[in-house]
Amino acid sequence: MQTKISTPILSYMKQLESEGITNIEELSDYLYEHYLRQVDLGLYSNGRYTLTGSDSTATVASTLVNSGEECILWCINHYLGLNRNQNVIDKVCLAVREFGTGSGTSAMSGGMSIIHKRVEDKLQHLIGKEGVLLFPTGFTTNLGCLSALPGKHDLIIFDRESHASIIDGVKLSGNKWMTFKHNNVGDLESKLNKYQDKYENIFVVIESAYSMSGDLAPLREIVALKQKYKFFIYVDEAHTFGIYGKNGSGYCSHLGLVDDVDFIAATLSKATSSIGGFVAMKSKYIPLLHWRASTYTFQACLTPGDATAILASLEEIEQNPQLIELLHEKNQYMRRCLTSLGFDLGTSQSPIIPVFIPDVEKLMAFNKELYARGIFSVSIVYPGVKPHEGRIRFILSVAHTKEQIDTTVNALYELGLKYGVIAHAMTA
Repeated sequence: MQTKISTPILSYMKQLESEGITNIEELSDYLYEHYLRQVDLGLYSNGRYTLTGSDSTATVASTLVNSGEECILWCINHYLGLNRNQNVIDKVCLAVREFGTGSGTSAMSGGMSIIHKRVEDKLQHLIGKEGVLLFPTGFTTNLGCLSALPGKHDLIIFDRESHASIIDGVKLSGNKWMTFKHNNVGDLESKLNKYQDKYENIFVVIESAYSMSGDLAPLREIVALKQKYKFFIYVDEAHTFGIYGKNGSGYCSHLGLVDDVDFIAATLSKATSSIGGFVAMKSKYIPLLHWRASTYTFQACLTPGDATAILASLEEIEQNPQLIELLHEKNQYMRRCLTSLGFDLGTSQSPIIPVFIPDVEKLMAFNKELYARGIFSVSIVYPGVKPHEGRIRFILSVAHTKEQIDTTVNALYELGLKYGVIAHAMTA
């Protein structure tokens, strides 16, 4: 089986399956050999890990190399740097001493503590919905809610760039579903118009900001469709909760649309530097999810330390609004630098900045050289994105300094010229 060494593992797997290689033993042998060749050439960025935990910098090592390289880290979603905030860390340590290390069972089986209730109450007050349900992870929030909320005569329509947790939840529901073109309100409306009388309910599922492209949803325009069509709208605020809206209340709040959105979900692993997820909604939907969302009913609660980290992070955001302001200032600064040099950032707006490099060969070599220069992020390739939409994401954090941004931009500029990603040298 011949293939280019730069071909991503998942793409290679699809190629093998298309050629009839589906047996787990044979498939694994081919993939493992391909993986080892990529590791040998330094092209397998997924095999790297930090020796020091995540921050704006970290010591990054490989699965097959004992030593590590000091790098500027650009692939972590801790937008406000609160995972290293001393107040947050101190409160977590106190909570672990008082409440122990784990919850031991699910919320429905007695795993809830006063800390979990405080998190739910804090989120309910912050977002302004009647009720909030706390899940152990952001992934299982979407998986549980979207498999449980739609009835058997309902249709689900979701943005085709939606996260895997949304797609898996929709499929697990067993309902009819379809996608609409990314951020294309016209395509969504055509589907609503066609199917509005054919189903008991329609659920429209979107993200407020998309993790692969960094662009914001046309939320006002989608909500406006509710004046003409009857549907529920479910918004995943994974990449906007904590960094948009007053006190980080989210993008729906930022646009004044909280009352118009039926279900607001988000992860707590990003801006709030912990783990977990939640969905905010009318209180009447909570018992339905208690009993139909398996990822709530049968999954152990957040640890007390994780729940405390969420509370402490939300308090830091409330007491230090300049954190959000500074993040967006740095976002605009880095974007101006990159666009002035001719890099393609697509339609991105959020603190996720994709640098598009459509040629996979160039992308893999580009990323390898970035790592050699002490700049680490991960290549995003097919099937995570379309075959000719490969990119490297740079996820900004308040913890990134101007010097680190400048160092990264300068390295991108030099490599951009070398690989023909940008056309011309910058003139004075």
